[in-house]
Amino acid sequence: MKAEPDKSYEVGRGKPPVSTRWKKGISGNPAGRKKTEPPEQEPGSIIEAIDNEELEVSVKGKRQRMKKVELEFRQLFAKGIKGDLSAVRLVVDLAAEHLAPEIGIIA
Repeated sequence: MKAEPDKSYEVGRGKPPVSTRWKKGISGNPAGRKKTEPPEQEPGSIIEAIDNEELEVSVKGKRQRMKKVELEFRQLFAKGIKGDLSAVRLVVDLAAEHLAPEIGIIA
C-alpha cells in the first residue's frame, strides 16, 4: 500500500510537493549556463569595414558620396602636392605596390 501524503500541505502553483523539491544545498543546474564565446574579430576586417563606410562631401561645390578610404588617399595626395615628403613617399610606395603589377612594371 502507498503511504498517504500529508493532507495539511496544499500543492499548487509555486508550491511543489515536498518530495520533488530540490534538496538543501544542491543546485538545480550544477553545470550552469553554457558560456558563449564572443565572435572572433579580426583587426583587418574591422579596418576594412571602417574604410568602406561612405560619407557625403562637397567637391567643387557639389555634394558627392565617397568611401573613407578614397578620402584618405585624396588627403594624402593633397599633402604631397603641398610639399609633405613623408606623404609623397607613402604615395609612391603605394603606387609601386598596387599599380606597378597592373601595368607590368617590376618594382
